[in-house]
Amino acid sequence: MAAIRTYDATTIGSQEVLAVVKKRQKPAMILFCVLSGILLLLGIIGFVIENYVLVVIAMFFILPFLIPAIIFIVRYTHPMKCRPLKKNPVVLQQADWMFRNITFQNDLVVVSPNFFAPKTDISAIVPVQEVLLTYKRVVQTNFTTMYFWVIDTVRGTTQIPYLKKQEELVAQSVDIIIPLCPHIRVGHNQENLNYREYMKAMWEQTQINQGQQ
Repeated sequence: MAAIRTYDATTIGSQEVLAVVKKRQKPAMILFCVLSGILLLLGIIGFVIENYVLVVIAMFFILPFLIPAIIFIVRYTHPMKCRPLKKNPVVLQQADWMFRNITFQNDLVVVSPNFFAPKTDISAIVPVQEVLLTYKRVVQTNFTTMYFWVIDTVRGTTQIPYLKKQEELVAQSVDIIIPLCPHIRVGHNQENLNYREYMKAMWEQTQINQGQQ
């Protein structure tokens, strides 16, 4: 298991977020670029040896690989076009503020008075004012059991994977975060699920009303 990084007030949050977003695009970018390059090379070889069937085949298959390659190159070089930053344009400012005001961190989360984020995805900044519900989810398959700490907000859901031996870390993190979140409820039950949906609907209606002003 990779070592968990420890942050401090000198960490520049926006740079951390951008690095995570770019890193996420890199494997797919490399894969599609390599496949596109191979097909392009085959096309050139076919043209040189006058095997035009090979040229046609290479050109026919290159587009399904070249288009995603271009998309991932654009996302890698312009991370603001990636989903986390498009969905929350102020996430970079939030990250800078969060890292300047760290009050708690462990192997799962980094916490400040106004925001927290999972260390598995530091770009998933969660404003404490938007948290509605938190609970643990266990997913069993034929081969393994996976554990998730789930955080529902007015904007969506963040799931933090953890190991069974990290149960105490989850409990510790929840105890730290609960006092910071004025609208939070704990536990997966119908009453809390109804509360979550009601609060999300209220928030969405407020956003609509503000947009009409």
